Amino acid sequence: MIFKSFISILALSLVIISNSYAAGFMQVANVTKIHGSAFINKEKIKEGAEVAEGMEINIPKKGDFIEIKFQNGHLVRFMEAKVLVEKLNPKNTLFNLLKGKIYSAIKPLIQDETFQVSTKRVSFGVRGTKFLIEESKNQTYLCVCDGVVSAKSKKGEVNVQRDEDLALAKPAGELKATLATKNMMKMTNQVFSEMGIH
Repeated sequence: MIFKSFISILALSLVIISNSYAAGFMQVANVTKIHGSAFINKEKIKEGAEVAEGMEINIPKKGDFIEIKFQNGHLVRFMEAKVLVEKLNPKNTLFNLLKGKIYSAIKPLIQDETFQVSTKRVSFGVRGTKFLIEESKNQTYLCVCDGVVSAKSKKGEVNVQRDEDLALAKPAGELKATLATKNMMKMTNQVFSEMGIH
């Protein structure tokens, strides 16, 4: 009788755990590296911390950064950044970059999967690529090291290819992809090398 009760409780626990994962409680991304000081919702971040929807990530000091590893292999570095995690589940990611830099190494996405970064001037969508986005008071800047990034603003949409960049000072400005300088590509790729991405 006790054994049957134990089996029933175990089976019920497994159902509850399975339903919790199906409902979106499964961890999608965790902080794997911290350099300097960083905060989630004003609390200091520790390695291993889970990143979830609704969080605000803040890395206030120059040169400081965190790296976030996704369960599906994506790797992101936020540097000197303030970011709102607007959407984060196994299928969809949306970061709102308020200021600072995001270096993203995104694995090829499967069907119906999305990875997006929004700023006050431009929104960016990717399928599988390496790119840098920098949001400052004066402009939004994108540099693509591999793959293609789709940039969309009030003035339209443009695809930015490998070795190209894009800078936009005003939300109503024209989106235009240009060839990135060798120096910019070298600096951006150097950060990806530091992240273990080649």
